[in-house]
Amino acid sequence: MAIRSIGWLAGLPLLAGAWVAATGWAEPRLEAALEAPAEAVAAATGRDGAEPWLRAEARGRDLVASGEAPGEGALAEARAALEALPGHRRIADRLGLVAETSPFTWAVLRRTPDHLDLIGHRPAETGRAALAESLGAGLPAGLGLRDAARAARGAPEAFSAAARFLVGIVLHLKPGASAAMSDRVLSIRGEAASVEAYAGLKADLAHPPAGFTIGEVAVEPALISPFAWSASRGPEGIRLDGYTVSEGDRAVILAAARLLADGTPVTDAMRTARGLPAGIDARALTDRAFAALALVREGRVSLEGSTLSIRGSAIDAQAVREAEAVADALPAGVSRGTVALTASPVSPYLVTVRRGPDAFTLTGHLPDAEARAALRTALRPYLYGERVIDRTRLAEGAPPALVEGLTAGIGALGQLAEGEVTVRDQSLRIAGEGLYPESARRVAADAARIAPAGWRTEVAVGARGAPPPRDPASCRDTFAALASEPTLRFDPGSADLKPAFYPVLDGVAGLARACPQARIEVAGHDDPPGTVPPPAPKEPPAAKDAAKDAAKDVSAKGKAAAKPGKPAAKTAEKPAEAPSMPDPGLPQRRAAAIVDYLVKAGIPAGRIAAAPADVPTDRRTVAFALRS
Repeated sequence: MAIRSIGWLAGLPLLAGAWVAATGWAEPRLEAALEAPAEAVAAATGRDGAEPWLRAEARGRDLVASGEAPGEGALAEARAALEALPGHRRIADRLGLVAETSPFTWAVLRRTPDHLDLIGHRPAETGRAALAESLGAGLPAGLGLRDAARAARGAPEAFSAAARFLVGIVLHLKPGASAAMSDRVLSIRGEAASVEAYAGLKADLAHPPAGFTIGEVAVEPALISPFAWSASRGPEGIRLDGYTVSEGDRAVILAAARLLADGTPVTDAMRTARGLPAGIDARALTDRAFAALALVREGRVSLEGSTLSIRGSAIDAQAVREAEAVADALPAGVSRGTVALTASPVSPYLVTVRRGPDAFTLTGHLPDAEARAALRTALRPYLYGERVIDRTRLAEGAPPALVEGLTAGIGALGQLAEGEVTVRDQSLRIAGEGLYPESARRVAADAARIAPAGWRTEVAVGARGAPPPRDPASCRDTFAALASEPTLRFDPGSADLKPAFYPVLDGVAGLARACPQARIEVAGHDDPPGTVPPPAPKEPPAAKDAAKDAAKDVSAKGKAAAKPGKPAAKTAEKPAEAPSMPDPGLPQRRAAAIVDYLVKAGIPAGRIAAAPADVPTDRRTVAFALRS
């Protein structure tokens, strides 16, 4: 028995050796059998250009899986693929998710001329190599990328498009610049590499990627020396060239140019740059430059460094002297350059005297100070507290008898409530409104007589409040509508106007004023056969006495004291109790009452009349007919 136990113990070392030998030979083969398919699973996590994030290591029959998945779906897919591998005993799962960051930030830095550094976070699903390939495709030769960004979740949609946009923006800037993304807001800092690069940068910023907005833009324009700027004026409008120090300054210059251009084209060829000499106020310089350009008909105002020059042809002789004054009063830091303006006679020669509610305003050109004084003297009799605003300028080229023509025009203007007198070479035009029709007719009749010999005259004067004239066809149509106006029906047996008549008759009067060629005929109407007029009401004695007193007042004061065009009601004549036939004179009396009202309302007596008495009528309302 003891001998058998000793033999068994003696065999243990042999068994242990055999086990070690078997393990050393079999384990590497088992690990190799597991690692090959596990590596294939790991490699598959790098699809679509992303770097593989899964690492799988075989330890005997066990698999150790580690790494950070870009999302839940990728993590679940990797775990399922590892579980499906044959031959493993268990999986040591050390897998996790890439961290999510908010806000998601990424930036490209241009620290040196030959490298762009990428910092912050890149999308976990986008590999470093794939991102570098996408961003490096448009880089100029000799410029490389260094990507130090870390993978993270939470990137905005279209991250790659925004990253390419920012890389393109940085290419416009000098070393030291940066372009950053914070979620969907893009910001840029730096200095433009050149004037052209600054213009390209502004153009690019106008079109950010879809879904992204431009935040802070702290970019300095390029530095230019010498700094130059100019504004030219000619028949085609105003052209702006050279440099402006900022976009805000550009807006100020454009506003001044458009105001001076007064509707003519303004061409902006300016570029933004730094370099205006220190100490010069750009806004004050703009004011003085355009004050000078306003004196130029064709020419240029230019800044070279700190020197302002004015060249060209002046708007008139006075402008030559005024340009000298502008050049002597420039902002601090700006020196006077060349001032070379020439003046030619003005053509056409234009002068206007306008009378407004509280002032006479003079504009245009006059030949000398004596002519200006003569106009003020001519205006003096017509000043009743009004101001005289003199905006005339002195220039050569005045027509003969200019002062005589203007003085005559001022005499006509003095008869108008508002209007203007305009001289254009040897043409005199008087336009405006008179307080009364008679004053308007008198100005029109005298215009040709008062103008200097050989001058042409034109008059466009009307009475204040007068309606605009209407064409004959319109007048005929409107009077035709009035021909059967049902509201103009007298009471039986009466020729007295009723209050309901007044709105219609006032409309006829207004229409007649707008149709000066019209001649109006008014026809009264009969009462229907068998009509019995109402009895006249009996007045008490007190009322009769009051009526007598009123009659005396009317006799003393005249009809003008009553409301114009609204005659007082007459006492109805006592009608017959039962007339056997109509009153033959009633239509004519009714027509005469209408005519009397309309004459008092302003229709000339020669343009309105009652229909002849021998014209038979069976009308039941008043009718109007046009007899042009």
